[in-house]
Amino acid sequence: MTRRASAVVDWLRGRADTSLGRLALQWFRAYFEASRNSGCAATVYSSLSVFPGVLVVLAVVHPAHGNANAFAERLVTHMHLTGATASLIQGTFGSASANALAASVTVAVSFLLWGIGIGQIYQDVYARAWGIKVGSVADQGMFAAFFFVLVGAIALAVASAAGLRAAGWAVLVPVWIVGSTAFWLFVPHVLLHRKIGLRELLPGALLASIVIGGTIATSPFWVAAPLDRNGKAFGASGVVLTTVGFAFVVITMSLVCAVFSPVWIKWRAAERQRREGAPSASRGLVTPG
Repeated sequence: MTRRASAVVDWLRGRADTSLGRLALQWFRAYFEASRNSGCAATVYSSLSVFPGVLVVLAVVHPAHGNANAFAERLVTHMHLTGATASLIQGTFGSASANALAASVTVAVSFLLWGIGIGQIYQDVYARAWGIKVGSVADQGMFAAFFFVLVGAIALAVASAAGLRAAGWAVLVPVWIVGSTAFWLFVPHVLLHRKIGLRELLPGALLASIVIGGTIATSPFWVAAPLDRNGKAFGASGVVLTTVGFAFVVITMSLVCAVFSPVWIKWRAAERQRREGAPSASRGLVTPG
């Protein structure tokens, strides 16, 4: 048994001492140093503020067929749900008219209590990843704008998803890549007070678009069954908790991708020096462009 364990350790060491292994290890370390459990906090804040805000926006500007909620219809269609589970989801997320009537109270309360904190969380993660200091009292206005941009972006993605899907993957994929990459480029650029250039932020933005897009695209294969099972077992609470769990996965992936750009820059510099036989690259971050 000891010999087998030793062989496994040796194999892992061998994989870590490769170009991709070093990238993965640096990325792993950078994420845990920068995130500090931010995924949980961002998920809680988003569930209490962004999610209700998206339901309200969709109810006001994009009502679904009949009086169902557009988000519920999209969730049912994307996950290929039918029968009692589909009806439960439509009832859980409410009707378009009910969500529209809640706009004046829901968005105001959730924004004041939790919405502003989401921008702060992302700013802290980006700043720690890049090794820079930002932040001031004046940033509260920027965090408020970030909340409404995030709500609008998610609502736009939900509202346009059906039409883009009908147009085919040849249209859906490029539109998603362009739109998502632009979002993940300008979010850190603005939150970091433009101290980091768009070119430096591009690797993380592209990765976020691919990873998050792939997660959403494949979600029917691994989310639909738990959603159906938990809905039948626990009713509306099971549907909500499963949806929040999926949101946690997506948010965590966005934070993992948030730290990728500085790691990528340092890794490329270190690998270039390694090939040239120069001393190892400094541990410090690249000077922001």
